[in-house]
Amino acid sequence: MRIFSAYVQNELPTYLIYVPDKDKRLVGRNEVKRLFRNEVALITEEDIHSRLVDLKESCPTAHREDAIRDIVKDTLKFAVLSHRWLDSGEPTFYDILKSFKPYGYDKLMKFCEKAGEFGCRLAWSDTCCINKDSSTELEEAIRSMFKWYRDAHICIAYLSDTTSIDDLHKDVWFTRGWTLQELLAPWRMKFYVRNWEPLTSDLNDKENFEVVAALSRATRIPIDDLRHFQPGTNNVHEKMMWASTRTTTRIEDVAYSLIGIFDVSMMVAYGEGKRAFYRLMEAIIHKCDEWQIFAWAGTSSADSAAFPESPRGFLPLNPVDSNDDLLPSTVWRGDRNIVMTKRGLQIQVLLVDLSQEEATVYERIGTEDVQTNAYSSYTAGVVDYWCYDASGDGILQPEQEHLCVLLRPDPSNPYAGWRKVTTPNLVTIRTESKLRRTLTLVWL
Repeated sequence: MRIFSAYVQNELPTYLIYVPDKDKRLVGRNEVKRLFRNEVALITEEDIHSRLVDLKESCPTAHREDAIRDIVKDTLKFAVLSHRWLDSGEPTFYDILKSFKPYGYDKLMKFCEKAGEFGCRLAWSDTCCINKDSSTELEEAIRSMFKWYRDAHICIAYLSDTTSIDDLHKDVWFTRGWTLQELLAPWRMKFYVRNWEPLTSDLNDKENFEVVAALSRATRIPIDDLRHFQPGTNNVHEKMMWASTRTTTRIEDVAYSLIGIFDVSMMVAYGEGKRAFYRLMEAIIHKCDEWQIFAWAGTSSADSAAFPESPRGFLPLNPVDSNDDLLPSTVWRGDRNIVMTKRGLQIQVLLVDLSQEEATVYERIGTEDVQTNAYSSYTAGVVDYWCYDASGDGILQPEQEHLCVLLRPDPSNPYAGWRKVTTPNLVTIRTESKLRRTLTLVWL
């Protein structure tokens, strides 16, 4: 019972819908314990031994407690709903408590019906399973949501604008901020289209190549990530590109909807506006050492010139020049010790005075690199220079595209020395010959 109690208190959502109940009532964690305690008490040593044998086939270090926890998880398996909210009429937490049935209640009933078909007696929907009047419960839900979608037995996604795989990519579901993590987190998903028709006959649409290929085309997310996504602060630029075309109703949710994807921790504070995205970037930078994080343009955050004000600022990079995965361990690119300080974002760059005509400057306009002389009065701070040793020097290879931030002297802040210049497009430089130079520490 100890493992059962710990699982309910720490792994399950705060509130769930009890599917067998015809009124679809909400049950808290203590009620879940009451409902399932007798069933869990019937678990036998034979059940535990059999499950442990199964677990050890994939995890030789599995223990008896792991087997019990796995049985408990099966007993309490729950479904989660992924959908586009109606403009009005979605059933709220208090609607369900008062047995009020607004316009969107039919969708909730259909979701519960499908959850039951997957053997789930518990279900969770973001419309009615969060008490949004409690700041504590709301914050727990937002910070735990990725985990809840990952731990769910099945994620049921309702795409109301879709009729078939052919028009899947047109669905508004793909434009919403929160549905990105709802797509990436679950191991198992079942898609339903208009009028709750199943998209395929499969139990898990993430195992259907035709569906996953269509999802990849609609989102530009690689198939492997759609099927086996792991959260973290690696490939930050790529993940921000996935989020760059999505919108949220609340400005803060642009950041909050990405907390789980990047596996970072930050407080939820509605009312802070665009500062939420700055705080997300600040949390990411503590764990990230990728120069690609500077591949953005446009309006910067009001809190730091080093960060864009939203994911929309991130722009595509040349996939060949930006891939560092195959580099040997003795070679690296860019500063691996980027850090936030009181002065700003601290980073080592390779400075190139653009007035000296040492390099040719390009702007990335769409997919084309267009040569420009518009920035000849600035200094380029190259962020993706090559390092072959610990000498403190960086190297630019001839005729290779190098990403840079544009800098100008900052007379108002002698400690920082340089101020980042905002540009509408990505700026890169190329040199005709190899350029080796001592790196310079700047604060953005």
